[in-house]
Amino acid sequence: MKRYKCSDTAGLLAAVILVFTVFSCLYPNMLTLFNIKNIFVQVSTTAIAAAGMTFAMTAGVFDLSIGSIQALLSVIIAQVGLQFGLATGISAAAAAAVFCGVINGLVVVKLKIQAFAATLVTMIILRGAAVLLAHGKEIPIYNMGSIKFFSSGTILEIPVPIVMMILVYAVSFAAYEYTEFGMYMRSVGSNLKAAEISGICTGKYLILAFVCTAVGTVFSTVITTSQIMFGKGTIGEDFAMDVITTVVLGGTVLTGGKGNLFGTLAASLLIAVIKNGLNIGGMNTYYQQLVIGIVFIAALVFNNGKNLHAFRKKTEGRE
Repeated sequence: MKRYKCSDTAGLLAAVILVFTVFSCLYPNMLTLFNIKNIFVQVSTTAIAAAGMTFAMTAGVFDLSIGSIQALLSVIIAQVGLQFGLATGISAAAAAAVFCGVINGLVVVKLKIQAFAATLVTMIILRGAAVLLAHGKEIPIYNMGSIKFFSSGTILEIPVPIVMMILVYAVSFAAYEYTEFGMYMRSVGSNLKAAEISGICTGKYLILAFVCTAVGTVFSTVITTSQIMFGKGTIGEDFAMDVITTVVLGGTVLTGGKGNLFGTLAASLLIAVIKNGLNIGGMNTYYQQLVIGIVFIAALVFNNGKNLHAFRKKTEGRE
């Protein structure tokens, strides 16, 4: 089970620098301190959720329902927060997220349904629940002004979303690399049957994998809701695809067993820089999606090539 190496992320970081340099030559506005901060703030919501998804994909599963979870949590934060205060609203959203993660995990573990099908169904159910809970309307939260701290506040002159992203990745990396939790996630994703034989409670760790994605979505939702100042049952429709694209682009293997948190963060930054540069250049949103799609395909081809090369080297070494 291969652990993190700096070389795993070097190519992505080089790509970030190259793309940023090219866009900066084309559009001088890219180089302003305001825009650089804006890129990191924009990347925070996807990057934070992608950290949780990295754990899930390392364990060999993924969650298509996180966009619907985001919508549901946004509505809960708005409704509960307006009545009982922001802290209670966020706590209620966190509890709901854990519940959603556990349900997704139980459906996969106990009912033996593949993660794709299971989370596709819960995606539809949770989206409907979010819209119904909001009565099909947007819930304004202008009276809950304290929530703006999560989008426009600063800590030591650093925007709060960036601080949250740094903390999430610091904790995630420590858990992934230096605890039994991370080791067991890699074991479950590498070989489920072997992990069971070795005494690992694989069902528990698969459920925890879904909980990780849901908890990461809590932080992302708090930031997003504070930016738009509405609880909305329709947000996050493309969120799952953005997050999964980021994780795969970062080098996490789709079949499980190997994740790369720093690669996930670097991939989030690469996509954010591309989107920012295309926005400054005035490119249509649909063309932006086309560009991101091409980047995703290129990443899949590159990662498949790397994995095939590593497999061949490993096989040759045994002969």
